[in-house]
Amino acid sequence: MFSRALKASPLLLPRKSLTRSVASMALPTSLERLFENNKKWREGKKLLDPDYFDKTSQGQHPQYLWIGCSDSRVPAEEITGLAPGEMFVHRNVANLVVSNDISSLSVVQYAVEHLKVKDIIVCGHYGCGGVHAAVENKDLGLLDNWLRNIRDVCRLHKDELEEIEDQEARMRRTVELNTIEQCINVFKIGLVQRHQVKYGFPRIHGLVYDLKNGQLNEMDIDFRSYVRKYRSIYKLHSFPSEEPLRRSQLQGNMIRTLTEGHDEEPNCVSTKYIKRAMAKEPILFSETEINSAIARAQENETDKTTVNIEKLARYFDH
Repeated sequence: MFSRALKASPLLLPRKSLTRSVASMALPTSLERLFENNKKWREGKKLLDPDYFDKTSQGQHPQYLWIGCSDSRVPAEEITGLAPGEMFVHRNVANLVVSNDISSLSVVQYAVEHLKVKDIIVCGHYGCGGVHAAVENKDLGLLDNWLRNIRDVCRLHKDELEEIEDQEARMRRTVELNTIEQCINVFKIGLVQRHQVKYGFPRIHGLVYDLKNGQLNEMDIDFRSYVRKYRSIYKLHSFPSEEPLRRSQLQGNMIRTLTEGHDEEPNCVSTKYIKRAMAKEPILFSETEINSAIARAQENETDKTTVNIEKLARYFDH
């Protein structure tokens, strides 16, 4: 019986028969709506810009990484007015960043190391079902493993939350505190700290979306106070004690770092070497900047095979 059923299966039909069989299948009404909407969307995009899909297919260069809630009422690109390709998006229940969640950590690594995003946004929203479920302390099966991270937030801020008598106000504050704690979890990630020290970004922002009026609100997060408070625990890299360095200062420092141990002669380095080394830091140095800096540092020099390190660094460090 199983053999007869298998032989009759569309999966074993010749390719042409399979195509006809699938094409003749009636789509569920819900999917028909999606395909119809997709058709209208495609046609609308091409009408406004005939080259739209050619452009987007060439690659993405987003400035932002958005870590938001899976709630269908909080569509990241729509509420921020951004187009496809402008924001890299990761969503899960209650916008959590958990140390053992390979999915979110992989997203952060890809966004920071490969897409070179400048800003990481963690966005919560008032009326979050995940936060409400965590606070209610009901047995929700597998979901409890995830919601325990929100309950940890409630434990950390127990005194503050218990002082809020109004239930709705307490829930709203829980959403805010959860968003802030997830921002701190982003900061705890080693590669994020490494890039902040090296390049001055990614910057981390906490936002909360209000479903009742569509407004995005920014949380006031003093990361410097957290660094000072938990310096011995979470600070994996040495941050400057004063104001963040300007890009030009970061460039000058990077020149000195790249040339350490590579002196061809006192305070000079091979031109070929430093060109290659700077080219491997595209966040800090464009090709034009590299060529201009080396040319300026070699002015009035007869030997163009080497470049003075301090002259090169001073081109940027001002």
